[in-house]
Amino acid sequence: MRILHTSDWHLGKRLESFSRLEEQKEVLDEICAIADEENAEVIVVAGDLFDTFNPSTEAVDLFYKSLKRLTNNGQRPVIAIAGNHDSPDRIEAPDPLARECGIIFVGFPNSEVQAFSLESGLKITKSAVGFMEIMLPDNPVPLRVITTPYANELRLKTFLNPDKKEEALRTILKDSWQKTAK
Repeated sequence: MRILHTSDWHLGKRLESFSRLEEQKEVLDEICAIADEENAEVIVVAGDLFDTFNPSTEAVDLFYKSLKRLTNNGQRPVIAIAGNHDSPDRIEAPDPLARECGIIFVGFPNSEVQAFSLESGLKITKSAVGFMEIMLPDNPVPLRVITTPYANELRLKTFLNPDKKEEALRTILKDSWQKTAK
């Protein structure tokens, strides 16, 4: 199985008053070309999709158009996971429409991807919080993915002991991943 892993697009980033959108278009064109040339079966965009919680319209437009191109008309899933620069709500908002294109958004640490099936043969067969099993159109072996979107300070405080946050986070992640793996 060929997986293209990418991250830290930081779409919408500016250098003072200078827009970097044209550079970002070139980079995303290159990522799309690599996905096609290497026959990637799955694309993972692991965090920092945007540079700010409230990106420009141009950055959002570039993001959605690029993800759609990467899906190869729903033939390959694109899994986009929120990072510390991203608004989880913004990332998950287009989820119902995105699924129809083969785009899977995961914004929150406790998100559960809904099962779905596309005419292309792409489908989510199993799902739980932080986990999904994906069947690809031309591959009989399922892909199992454990997702861990960025959890900001506020979200961490709701789950962790404020005195030992790092230790508590490691324990929660370890326990969660072990439970999911079983």
